[in-house]
Amino acid sequence: MRRATMMRVLTLALVTVLATGAVEAQTSTLLYGSKRNPLTNQTNPAFYPSNNTFYMTLPGVNVDVKSPLSYGSVVTYNDSLGRTEINLNSILDTLKGDGRLRLGLNVHAVGLGFRVKNTFVTFSSGVKSNAGLGVPSGLAEFVNEGNTGHTGDDYMELLDGELLSAMVYGEYALGAGHKFGGLLGGDLTVGARAKLLLGYYNITTDGSSLRLYTAEDYSSITAQADLCITMASAVDFDAGFAMGDLLPDNKGVGFDFGVRYEWNRFDFSASVLDFGPGITWKENVQQVVSPSNTFTFEGVDLNGFFTGNDSSSVFTAIADSLKTIIDTSMIEGQAYTTAIPTKLNLGAMVNIVPCLDAGVLFHGQWNRGLVKVDDVFKTKTTGFSSNTTVLVRLNVHDWLEVSACASMITNNGKTSWFNPGFGLTLTPGRAFQMYMMMDYTSSLYVVDCKNFNLIMGVNLMIGNRERM
Repeated sequence: MRRATMMRVLTLALVTVLATGAVEAQTSTLLYGSKRNPLTNQTNPAFYPSNNTFYMTLPGVNVDVKSPLSYGSVVTYNDSLGRTEINLNSILDTLKGDGRLRLGLNVHAVGLGFRVKNTFVTFSSGVKSNAGLGVPSGLAEFVNEGNTGHTGDDYMELLDGELLSAMVYGEYALGAGHKFGGLLGGDLTVGARAKLLLGYYNITTDGSSLRLYTAEDYSSITAQADLCITMASAVDFDAGFAMGDLLPDNKGVGFDFGVRYEWNRFDFSASVLDFGPGITWKENVQQVVSPSNTFTFEGVDLNGFFTGNDSSSVFTAIADSLKTIIDTSMIEGQAYTTAIPTKLNLGAMVNIVPCLDAGVLFHGQWNRGLVKVDDVFKTKTTGFSSNTTVLVRLNVHDWLEVSACASMITNNGKTSWFNPGFGLTLTPGRAFQMYMMMDYTSSLYVVDCKNFNLIMGVNLMIGNRERM
């Protein structure tokens, strides 16, 4: 691949990260268990709108943003000087903990569902993307504090595999469910869904590193670099776009499973989503690599520097060494597989009065990424995040559904205790449905908000009947 093509691919990767906002956009908790919105089926294949015979989902969007920084932690007002300032120390201290910007965008295309007695069938389609852009904590620490206290084998990681990641893929899903009545005095619904995944674009810096070693006596600093950027695309950038690129050879499968048990006023449910190997990337796989190189800086000979005899050679040697450790080449890569995060949902709701439900929901997600083992990429679990949510939902004559929630979010051992959310679903005439929901909002103050999830769109509901 020519250098100009490589630049186009890298530019596309950056644009993808900025345009989407590395996690996949998460479906709103406010949708889970909704009795009116058909997108509830995407949170659990055992869910289906309780008063609906046929529905069609029209295009909608789901945006998910998780940022280590809020506006309030970056910009502060200095009362004594009467001006707004950028708080560099606050930025660096925050990035030392977790400097990852994670963004996701899902576009829900056309879908449909229909029910015959106690059996229902669903179909959905859409395009999903996720991106991550990270500042390694070691780099933030080095900028803020230098290399003090990191000597010998205690290296500083200035670049790691989570620097950049992005993926865009299509999803086509076919599901079905059936309600079994009269089991232990309640109703049991079982559902399943199979997904065809089509990979359009992927880039990852997994396997890359830049480490800084400092001698015990601080007499020298050694930089060790190992760069590897892996890319795959349905589009051959040399040949240009072709219609066949809409059906790429980058394929995968996934499965969803769900159960629901309704007993008296109680509603218990569980689902496992995106269970499967993920997407295997075969088309236009390229790697930007540099051999593992080291450069040791032992200071400057001041005598030779000030006499002028060695000044130019010193800087020339440093420049040549730095150029060597970042020298890269483009090579053909081998097929590899990226996994879609597997998700677990558990729910318990109670019907307080005919139009009011309340309950507790748990959502867990196993984030999986690539790791480089002897020049081979393998899938590995890279972290676990979870949300525990208290939810209240009010339905008014099937025309209006209002939801409110508060979530406790835990990500890799760090907990955010209060993250509110609100949702509104309007269905005039029980036919044309409009919805908008925002949850996981980290703060009610916009300037302090670090993460939120927004979902909005429209649906057509046919064959509805009033049932509270």
